[in-house]
Amino acid sequence: MALLRFPAGFFTAALTAILLLTQGTLATGMVVSAADYRSPASHTAGIQEAVDALGEAGGTVLIPAGLYEMDRAVHLGSGVWLRGEGEHTVIARKDPCVQVKVTGPALTGARSVNVADGSRFRVGQEVTVRSEESNGWWCTQAYIEKIEGNVIYIDRELTHDYLPAEGAWVHNFFPALYAVDQSLIRIEDLTIDGRLGSERDFVNDFTLSAVHTRDVSDSYLAGLHVKNWPGDGISIQGGDNVTVTQCLSEHNLGHGFHPGTGVGSGSWTNNVGRYNGWDGLYFCHRVRHTTVSGNRFHDNGWNGIGGLGKGGDGGDRYNVVSGNFCYNNGRSGIKAYGGGNNTVVNNVCENNSRSEAGAYPGILIEDTHSSIFSGNRCLDFQVPAENKTQGWGILVTGNSHDNVILGNIFSGHIKGGLGGEALGRNTVADNVTLDEHEPAGK
Repeated sequence: MALLRFPAGFFTAALTAILLLTQGTLATGMVVSAADYRSPASHTAGIQEAVDALGEAGGTVLIPAGLYEMDRAVHLGSGVWLRGEGEHTVIARKDPCVQVKVTGPALTGARSVNVADGSRFRVGQEVTVRSEESNGWWCTQAYIEKIEGNVIYIDRELTHDYLPAEGAWVHNFFPALYAVDQSLIRIEDLTIDGRLGSERDFVNDFTLSAVHTRDVSDSYLAGLHVKNWPGDGISIQGGDNVTVTQCLSEHNLGHGFHPGTGVGSGSWTNNVGRYNGWDGLYFCHRVRHTTVSGNRFHDNGWNGIGGLGKGGDGGDRYNVVSGNFCYNNGRSGIKAYGGGNNTVVNNVCENNSRSEAGAYPGILIEDTHSSIFSGNRCLDFQVPAENKTQGWGILVTGNSHDNVILGNIFSGHIKGGLGGEALGRNTVADNVTLDEHEPAGK
């Protein structure tokens, strides 16, 4: 039987036709294939070149099945839609993770950095310079232009001072997909692999997440599998109207998912965050009007959902956390901390506090005000009794006040169902505490 042979570009053309027929106005722009732009000279296996080919009008970049290795971030503009073929389209870091100490003062405006071992880097790589005093938004991300011994020369000026005494490092970390001050970005059906191995003693910085956007509006992320990234999995900072759905974020250095920096009007639904070094999902400063529902966060190093309220009186507000399963995490199932006016309802928090038995509850309410905690199910069904880990069902501490804690059910905890020195400053009613969970062990 003769093999069927298709002309070059056949599959791209076919996919283009399907997109144009089924996606309406989202596919009215130009459609290109990243495979057509691959070359040894590309630092992103042709993906950046394909995005650039769309021009300011935007359009669709199809990323066919295959392995796309990169040593720089792909920068996305407004109106760009990246679409792969799920687990068959893999965007991966090209190089092993490297983190090297800065050995001399690296000062604002300089374009070179002295490091302990320059041989661990390569010309053309994207690197990040940061310290304990200058990190996050104050990192410098640059491309290496030249290496002379232990001196690295970069293509732009350092934006801050990075001093050895302040724990300064250079590492070859960068976001896989990056966008700033854009709109109408859509990313679907991709696998992003950071190739982070068993060595995980690296500094984590949220600006180096696998997917990192800042002040982007009307974005949509679906069907992404992010794994082994030397940072957070998906980080959406600022902007509004973001949807993150049906994504899997696992085995990453930091948080699985990270909404923060004033992002508003978001929907994070039907995702899975597991085996991450920090939280499954982490609320950061000033997140507003965001729904986190129907997700599974389990076996993370810290909390299933953490940081809700972070930022004090100006912190996360008017968010709804509902219908999530948070289990087997190192600390609490859900941690509400330092803010108020949020709603936490109908979640299941089971068998948490795995890092230290009895130290953490199913839900921690700390320095939190004017929030609702209702209809949650907190339980520990591990047997025998000495295997239990979750301390309290809900623990209310610090300056927590004026919260409504209503109609929750607790069972099988080491310390009890509902506790904490701040209970008296809150409205507490109709909660049920059972000594053991029935049926035990199921």
